[in-house]
Amino acid sequence: MDMEIKPIRIPRNVIRELPPPVVDATAPPVTRSISPPVVDVPAPVIDYPTIDVPTREEFEGMRVQEDTPEEVMPPTRDLPPPNQINVPVIGPVDMPDPGPLVAAGATAIITTGAALGATVAFTQLKNLAEPYIRQLTERIKTKKIKIKKIKPVLHFVTGRTGVDIIEYSAEGVNLVDSTDDVEKYLRDNVETNSLYEYDNKLVVDENIKDLFTKEGQKRFKRHFLASKKFVKKISARVSL
Repeated sequence: MDMEIKPIRIPRNVIRELPPPVVDATAPPVTRSISPPVVDVPAPVIDYPTIDVPTREEFEGMRVQEDTPEEVMPPTRDLPPPNQINVPVIGPVDMPDPGPLVAAGATAIITTGAALGATVAFTQLKNLAEPYIRQLTERIKTKKIKIKKIKPVLHFVTGRTGVDIIEYSAEGVNLVDSTDDVEKYLRDNVETNSLYEYDNKLVVDENIKDLFTKEGQKRFKRHFLASKKFVKKISARVSL
């Protein structure tokens, strides 16, 4: 049996048949055309300080002066002169006359004693007079005259043409003013006179509470009073 060996067919390389790629011509980078910068570095000039260093001869002279021992007086058991005292490093010092010192000390003792005596005497006198001073102060307090300021009462009530403002004062009862917008009337007076609510006792009838806005009702809440309560207060103050 004849065996036939078939030849091996190697396929051709496909890469060789591919067309070459299209490469665009790229311009060189711009940095190549830039000229290098010129760096002008100034020459450093250092001003070194001048140090005055002594020469060897001067240094040796200084050392000789330092090495020279000072004359030390040997200690003795002799007493100093009567009017002198030996102070270390300084030497003998003259003592002051004892007469002025004694006089100054005596004066200081007398002054201190006098001051202490005056303080003790003043304290005792104060303790004795304190009850009388307290009684006198209480008498003066009880005799004080109380002056009470009578504030006019401004009563805001419903009128024929709007809201009438009636004033109750020491001079009598008067119709002060009338307004169609009571809230604006109150705000204008408060803005014009900051003490308007302090100088006058404001009483706003609760029947006209609906004429106020919610903000106005909150602002003038403390001035609202029912007619029944107002009449009751007036009746309690008036005695027939």
